[in-house]
Amino acid sequence: MAERAPAKREPAVERSGFVDLLAACGAILVVGLGLAFVFVIALVSLGTLPDEQKAAVVTAAFTVLGTIVGAYFGVKVGSAGKERAESARDAESVKVQELAARVDPGTAVDALDSAHRRLERS
Repeated sequence: MAERAPAKREPAVERSGFVDLLAACGAILVVGLGLAFVFVIALVSLGTLPDEQKAAVVTAAFTVLGTIVGAYFGVKVGSAGKERAESARDAESVKVQELAARVDPGTAVDALDSAHRRLERS
């Protein structure tokens, strides 16, 4: 009887370049609309408020501007770091699966017992 070949692991579904471009355009559009909205509100407020209160409007507008830009770039950096970490984890998982498939059963049982003991200690 012929031996069966090990099942091949299906590659993870990756987003296409178009989907990434569309997501980036959508994020930039949302941020741009938010900034435009703050700009319009600040201009309208500056035209209708007395001179003593205009500094408060400008300060608030700059605060909102900084918050929007900071949040946008913070989310971008965080999601890029998450993708790199998940990619590294997936690569290590494939390595471990390949190693486990080629080790003799006795060694595998010993290794799993050792891993369980280490996990119980932590």
